[in-house]
Amino acid sequence: MIYISKVNFASALILFSLLLSPTHSNAQSDSEQIEALKKQIKEVERKNREQIEELKRKIERLEAGRAADDEKVKEVVVKQEESGDAWYDKLRAQYKKGLTFESDDGNFMMRMRIFGQFQLSVDDTDGEDTATNFDVRRLRIKWDGHAFRPWFLYTVQIETVEDPILLDAYFDVAYYTKFVPRVGQFKVPFNREELTSSASLQFPERSIVNSEFTYGRDRGATLNGVLGNYVTYGAGIFNGDGINGTSVDSNLLYAGRVQFGYGGELEYSGDEFPSGGAYAIAPNFGGRTPVFVFGGALAGIPGLNIDKKIPNGDIETRFAQLGITTADVVSVTADANFKLYMLNVEAEYDGRWISPDEGGLDTAYDQGFRVQGGVFLLPKTIEIAGRWAFVDYDTNPGIFAEPGGDAPDREYELTPGLNFYLSKNQAWKIQLSYSFIRNAFTESDDIDENIFRTQLQAYF
Repeated sequence: MIYISKVNFASALILFSLLLSPTHSNAQSDSEQIEALKKQIKEVERKNREQIEELKRKIERLEAGRAADDEKVKEVVVKQEESGDAWYDKLRAQYKKGLTFESDDGNFMMRMRIFGQFQLSVDDTDGEDTATNFDVRRLRIKWDGHAFRPWFLYTVQIETVEDPILLDAYFDVAYYTKFVPRVGQFKVPFNREELTSSASLQFPERSIVNSEFTYGRDRGATLNGVLGNYVTYGAGIFNGDGINGTSVDSNLLYAGRVQFGYGGELEYSGDEFPSGGAYAIAPNFGGRTPVFVFGGALAGIPGLNIDKKIPNGDIETRFAQLGITTADVVSVTADANFKLYMLNVEAEYDGRWISPDEGGLDTAYDQGFRVQGGVFLLPKTIEIAGRWAFVDYDTNPGIFAEPGGDAPDREYELTPGLNFYLSKNQAWKIQLSYSFIRNAFTESDDIDENIFRTQLQAYF
């Protein structure tokens, strides 16, 4: 349009100059001038048409190029669709209580989580210097999920504080959740406090009862299951040599636990003990519906030789106090739990028979009690809690290989605590506690411990 306007202006200028030119006798006639002007106009129009044609050709070339680009884009899209079988095109990544990778067909899933606890403690124990300690209490990496099929479950957990230690490594075949085989290393299905994950504890540390009677983690095989909406069970055989231990004889650890619940939903869980929903092994965070849970378990190691294998817990210390190396060990536990929206209470009883195979010694029966509970001052955010724990050791003279030894008589613990749940669940929290622990000995003075702890937990 701009070019055409310049041509029309040029034509007008020519006409205007001719009109202003002087008339004389030798000048061309008007007819000749008009013909000349027409020729000039035709020439200008010809050039204009050529310019317009050139512009049209440029437009056609640009449109053709754009069409080629569109075709290339379509080819790329088609190639991407044709290459949809590539593994990276069938993998979804998201954060869902951990960094989760899952295949489109749902047959493979892996979740990775990091768990850390950072603790400051002040320990004032009779006869010892007061110790103030900053500690990385736990720092763990956990992978869980399923492989090949949604019912083939796996869990791997590593403790990285100091030297890396394998904590959990097991597989569940949960095709029928009523009968689920499990093999690997995991927690023995015994006492409730040990089965409660360290990420879900109501206090920074477990009680003195748990330290004495637990079997912790071991290697073996179990059959677990959930029956209807009320019953969960687990029973199995283990090495009896504790975490990452190897059995060197055939005196194995046998254990079984059954749990009854009422007031909530029950589902199979691939955690330490296979219960989920409202019946999960956790002391607090109840819902609007009251939840009652009752559990019991039995465990034992016939012919335990402490020189050959050492189970978790303090049983090795107890053997040393009794002056024995071989004995039949049988343990029993029972527990009850009540959870509501703002209130929770938990109680546990543990007992243990140690029957020596030597010297005609009597059977020693030790027992422990634990009661704890909490009240939320602010729902799911601020909780005050308290715990009482008591261990009663058998002091019958007939149980000792060498009477008069320095053996404990009883031990008890009082622990108040305050919890701040920053994420309104167990993931991010700050815990404070004070524990008074008295150790009463048969042949020596009592020892008192005063321990203050504050702990920050992050689980993501």
